[in-house]
Amino acid sequence: MRTAIKAFNANPTEEAFRAASASIDKAASKGLIHKNKASRDKSRLAAKLAN
Repeated sequence: MRTAIKAFNANPTEEAFRAASASIDKAASKGLIHKNKASRDKSRLAAKLAN
């Protein structure tokens, strides 16, 4: 999950956002992170993508 987020931060593209979002969702579904943290992280990535 962290590596996908770092890859997105280095090169914020739509494809990198989808990969990071998928890895965040997978971590939340397995219980590694709370669902609210997953939502917050995805929201922050989407805001970076929009700017």
